[in-house]
Amino acid sequence: MASLTDMSYMKKIAILLFIITFSVMACTARYKESVPVRGVYHEIKKDVTLWKIAQTYNVDIQELAEINNITDPTLIEVGTIVFIPNAAKILEVEPTVHEQRPPKDSARISKKVKEAKPEEEAKKESVRFERGRFVWPVRGVVSSKFGIQPNGMKFNGIKIVAREGTPVLASANGRVIHSSYLKYYGETIIIKHKNNYSTVYAYLKDRKVNVEDTVKKGEKIALLGMYKRNGKSCLHFEIRQKNKPKNPLFYLPKSKSGEAGKRKK
Repeated sequence: MASLTDMSYMKKIAILLFIITFSVMACTARYKESVPVRGVYHEIKKDVTLWKIAQTYNVDIQELAEINNITDPTLIEVGTIVFIPNAAKILEVEPTVHEQRPPKDSARISKKVKEAKPEEEAKKESVRFERGRFVWPVRGVVSSKFGIQPNGMKFNGIKIVAREGTPVLASANGRVIHSSYLKYYGETIIIKHKNNYSTVYAYLKDRKVNVEDTVKKGEKIALLGMYKRNGKSCLHFEIRQKNKPKNPLFYLPKSKSGEAGKRKK
C-alpha cells in the first residue's frame, strides 16, 4: 500500500504533467494559418476616404489597411471593395466635403489654419510602415498574401514560394520559443523579439535551432520543406505583435526584382 508521502508525490507529478499539457495545448491552439472572421464588405464611394470609413465603423485605420493590403490610403479608387472587420452591417459613410476657395475680396483667413488642415488630414490617413524591423526569411515569390481571401477566411501570414532546401533566415534578433511540429503548420519555428513581436516560420524541412537559443537577424535557422497540401515547397511566414497577426508586407523591406518578396502577378 502506497504511503501518504508517495501519494502526495504522485499527485504533484500529475498536476505538473497537467500544467505542461495544458500549456502546450494553449500555445498551439493560438496558431492557425487561416481563421474565419466576422465583418462586412464596403464599396468605396466618391469623396470617401479610408480614414472616414475607419471612423464610421470605429475600426483602427492600421488594421483596416493591413487586412485589405492598402499601402496608400490616398490612392483608393471609387468602386474598390474593402473588408471591414467585426462590423455587423454596412453603414453609410459621409463623403469628405471639399472647401471652395473664397473670392479674393473676402475676409482674410489665417494662413496657419489653412496650412494645418492638410496636415491634419494627412495624419488621419497615415498608415504606419516599419520596413527595417524585419528582413525577408527566404528568397522567393510571394504567392499568398495576408488578409481576407476569396473564401472569406482571413490568412494570418504570407506564403513565399522557393526551392526545397532553401535556407530560412531569422527575420530579426530574438529567442526561439518553439522548434518542433505544430498542428496546421508542420515543422515550425517561432522566435520572440523585442516590443512583443514574434515571427512564425512553417513548412520546414530541417530545423537548425532549439528552444531558448538566441538568434541573430539573418542567421540560418532551418531549410525549407514541402507544403503537404499541394506538394510544393514554400514558407508560411507570420509576424505577430502580442500574438495578433500583422501584415508582413508592412514590416519587410520593399521587394526588388530577383530578390525575396517579389510578388506573383
